[in-house]
Amino acid sequence: MDTVIKSSPLKKSITARCIFFVIILGAIVTFVNYEAFQRNMNARNQIYLTEIINFVEQKIDIDDLAECTRTLTQSEKFNELYNHIRNIQNNSNIDNIYIINPLNADSTKNAMCIINGISKTRPRDNHDKIYHIGDIFYSTFSRAMIIELIWSKKHPKGIEFYMERNHAKYGSYYTAYKPLLDSDGEVFAFLCVDMSVNDIKNSIKNHTRLILILIIICGFVFCYSFITWGQVYIVEPVEKLEKSVSEFAQKSHNQANPSELIYNKPDIHTNNEVEFLSNAVTKMTSDIKNYAENLVAAENKVTDLKENVTKLNVLAHQDSLTHVKNKTAYDKYVETLNAKIKGETARFAIVMIDLNHLKKLNDTYGHERGNDYLTGSCAIICDIYQHSPVFRIGGDEFVVVLERRDYDERDKLFQNLTELFGNESLYEGKEPWLKFSAAAGMAVFNSDTDTNAEDVFKKADKIMYDNKIAMHGVRD
Repeated sequence: MDTVIKSSPLKKSITARCIFFVIILGAIVTFVNYEAFQRNMNARNQIYLTEIINFVEQKIDIDDLAECTRTLTQSEKFNELYNHIRNIQNNSNIDNIYIINPLNADSTKNAMCIINGISKTRPRDNHDKIYHIGDIFYSTFSRAMIIELIWSKKHPKGIEFYMERNHAKYGSYYTAYKPLLDSDGEVFAFLCVDMSVNDIKNSIKNHTRLILILIIICGFVFCYSFITWGQVYIVEPVEKLEKSVSEFAQKSHNQANPSELIYNKPDIHTNNEVEFLSNAVTKMTSDIKNYAENLVAAENKVTDLKENVTKLNVLAHQDSLTHVKNKTAYDKYVETLNAKIKGETARFAIVMIDLNHLKKLNDTYGHERGNDYLTGSCAIICDIYQHSPVFRIGGDEFVVVLERRDYDERDKLFQNLTELFGNESLYEGKEPWLKFSAAAGMAVFNSDTDTNAEDVFKKADKIMYDNKIAMHGVRD
């Protein structure tokens, strides 16, 4: 059957990952570049606005300005400060210098003007109104900014900064503000400086777009070169190798004759890992063929050996007469119980059973009848303890280890055992070797007194022996 090679998933995978890499790289570099410019811009703005505030503050007579604010009058020093602020405003790229007193966070008139640096010679725009001391107006600050100013009146700090983004009227601008404290230490106003950053932000965006375009162009050039190289040195050789391996796999499927396992080596000369892999696959297929031939020859021997091992294992742990587990199996099971005791997970009981009159039956009726007595008694034990392992550890001695379900019902099952053996021995119409009789004892593991399974066994054995004496049985 011809092998059909579909469109190469490897080529698609390489292409997709290259494009994904370029997109992620472009996004990361663009983001990092934009944030770097933004942080640099903010740092420079903070330095510049701090210098402006400090320069203006040198001309402020705090007590005089506080008195003017309280009385809403203009003193000589107030007018000098006003002219000083207007002069700075008109001779710098500052958008506005002003002193205000925030009143509330309402969406109506929420601030009082003290000094407004906007002048008729340099208004912010044609719609700006020039406010004077005492004018109550609606601040263009966002509600968050007004709340922050009101909070600062109670918790004054030094110079702080605020960035207003995409204001409906003024776009984006950077604000520095400093609380002005009177002689009593109370904040009576804020000195504020606004500077528009619209042009700077647009410049940063344009520069970032240019970087992104260059990254995309370089990235796609790299992708095209890498994909072309990968097609020649990776994709096509891998397709040839995949075709040869698929044909070999089809020949190998359900192939009983190892001589039919023929591998057609692909013509690959890339002098890289793909060629080395092809050579390794060629050797591997040859080894597989040799291994299959040896495996077929050894398969029958291995099967026979497994069967023999299984039989030996069963015989080693099974009583040949009753077909329950023997003393060897019991000793191994005791190791498991001791491990559970050591791990503090043990929860079990041991039932010790000793058949009565076995020696007398053997002596009187022969060992064949004694064997019937043994197998019949064992059947009774196994029928009662259907979910627990039964061990024949001596000629007439059996041990049952109760765990899980039988452990939970141990008292009921033990009563059934003693009653059944008692009833069987009373039937007058039965042959002596069918009158099954046994003494039994049961002991439960107690972590406070028992250190190993042997301690539990000894307790069960003693209880069984006491039971045997009470039954007037004879311990053989």
